[in-house]
Amino acid sequence: MATLNSLRTKGGIFLSLVIGLALVAFILGDLFSSNGIFSSRKMRVGSIDGNKVSYVEYLNLSENQSRVIERLYGKNALSAEETDQVRNMVWENLVLQYAYQPGFEALGIVAGDDEQVDMVSGTYISPVISSMFVNPQTGMFDQSILSGFVSSLDSDPDGSATAIWLYLKDQMNSQRVMNKYVNLVGAGVFVNDLEVENALAVANDSFDARYVQLPFYSVPDSMISVSEAEIKAYYKANKNIFKQGASRDIEYVVFDVLPSEDDFAAAEKYITDIAAEFEQSTTPMQYATLNSQSAVDKRYYKENDLPLEYAAIAFGAKKGETYGPVLEGDVYKLARVAEIKSMPDSVGVKHVLIPASEKALADSLFQVVKSGKNTIEAVAAQYSSDPTCDLGRMAPDVFVEPFAEACIAAKQGDVFTVETQYGIHIVNLTYKAPSVNKVQIASIVYNVEPSDATQQAIYAQARDFMSLAEGSYEKFDNAVSQKALVRRQATVSSMERNVRGLDDSRELVRWIFNNKKGDVSSILDVNGDYVVASVTGVKESGVAPLAQVSSQIRSKLVRQKKAEMLAAKMQGLSIAEAAELEGASDGNIEKLTFSAFYVPSLGVEPALIGAVCGGAEQGKVSKPVTGVTGVFLAEVTGVEKTGDATAESERVRLEALATGYLAERVSQALDAQSQIVDNRVKFF
Repeated sequence: MATLNSLRTKGGIFLSLVIGLALVAFILGDLFSSNGIFSSRKMRVGSIDGNKVSYVEYLNLSENQSRVIERLYGKNALSAEETDQVRNMVWENLVLQYAYQPGFEALGIVAGDDEQVDMVSGTYISPVISSMFVNPQTGMFDQSILSGFVSSLDSDPDGSATAIWLYLKDQMNSQRVMNKYVNLVGAGVFVNDLEVENALAVANDSFDARYVQLPFYSVPDSMISVSEAEIKAYYKANKNIFKQGASRDIEYVVFDVLPSEDDFAAAEKYITDIAAEFEQSTTPMQYATLNSQSAVDKRYYKENDLPLEYAAIAFGAKKGETYGPVLEGDVYKLARVAEIKSMPDSVGVKHVLIPASEKALADSLFQVVKSGKNTIEAVAAQYSSDPTCDLGRMAPDVFVEPFAEACIAAKQGDVFTVETQYGIHIVNLTYKAPSVNKVQIASIVYNVEPSDATQQAIYAQARDFMSLAEGSYEKFDNAVSQKALVRRQATVSSMERNVRGLDDSRELVRWIFNNKKGDVSSILDVNGDYVVASVTGVKESGVAPLAQVSSQIRSKLVRQKKAEMLAAKMQGLSIAEAAELEGASDGNIEKLTFSAFYVPSLGVEPALIGAVCGGAEQGKVSKPVTGVTGVFLAEVTGVEKTGDATAESERVRLEALATGYLAERVSQALDAQSQIVDNRVKFF
């Protein structure tokens, strides 16, 4: 019976353990699953005032914003730099939404309905609106262009124009609300009479002085003792000065993928063969377009607008010859004249753009404009798909080819139609400059690039290095020395998207911020080269820990104690007496002003400038002044009136200084109170 009871007891314990472990496994499995809490934390790009911003939310907002910007500027896709700008804009909008707006609304700071109407069509047009709807001829905001755009929203088939308008209105309202808040804060900024009095006292004077300096290096560091307790006390009392953003220190090596001698030889043979064919071609522009590795410029140029080497084959002593092939660095260039044409330098154009599917409407409107029954501007305002009627004056070959050819063939004052990929244009040629000879140059660019064999050989070098460096910084460090490679160092902040000196190194930056100190990367392809990096230091956002800044504090305290020792030596001495002290140097200062940035022969010494120009009594030796490089005594020997500042001019100057960076400082203060955690660098 005892054995049975014992088995039951032990069996119960065993069963409890099994069930407990199963529950733990279930919970941990849920936490670390794709939908678990730890996984969701990993997929956050940050948080703003307690509001968590997920990767999916931020990505969707960024993609939507990108589409609006593409529509706004007529682009098929944004560049990497433009995409970064859009992502920053989205983040700023989220900060405004989560951190700023609740407070603004609580204060009653909003852009009301009537105010929004005024920003679009009233007296105080929003800069967002006025900068977008500009007449290209005058360079000024044009209300008629804005009105034409707004009226086109009713017939917006794909919603593009509506999306753009909503985006502009949102930016307009956000800017106005922020400006209101900054102006509210600015209204509380003022300069008092005492500040004006003190500023005026030194604004008009320049000072001559004698000085003596005891440099800090005159006291050996070995004479100064700084305890750990003193370091901790300083850190505790001055934590705010040790605030920092997140950053990483790295060391890395680069295996440059450059063309070999064999690659240059192969490129020379290829371009020589191409040159023979190019010289015989009857369609040089077409040949260049098919064979150049860079886009071919098809515009026409006057002789003075061409590079000298191209002007020579078009108009000069080498007219009719082929230029090149010429090797410049690792690029071969080859060029010949494609066509010479007599054409105007510039044309003035107004147009109405009608969809190609509405040819009958285009024909009818053409007759209306040609007959003079209505102006082209009036027709454009009502019917044109392009809100800009007057395109101004420009070189004809700036336009797409059919449009340009039609403008070249027409006479000034003509009204005609031309069809392009954008639709049917009803055109009025308002100006045509006299025709001159212009030339079109067909040019071929061929880059000497590393072959597959070259790339493989360099990758093999990187792989050999990795076999030694993989696993820890110690191995990385030894491998760099063993292979006699160039070690590069960098500090990368969380706000950077590239390592300085390495273009297109976004992948490397992401790796840096997703790994810990001592980790070594795999072989990364960075802009065509191979890079291996190791994280050597990690600094997180916030107040730097004591261990990180201990040596910095020690240096400050050593300098502080040296200053006290040197000041004690100089206390109560005349300039002549102080000049006799061991290690002292003396000199004269002439025409020093309070606004000076540095002291001639001494460098940047603001404390000394303040002591000399800040109201010191002439002929009286100052107290010891702790400067940047040592401790000073100074005596003003002469004062000269050199300015004509008044109390009012000083008040204006001080107010301008106080408000000059107000908007930036307000944003910094709001951000500091908004508990912003920005981890975007780990994802983008």
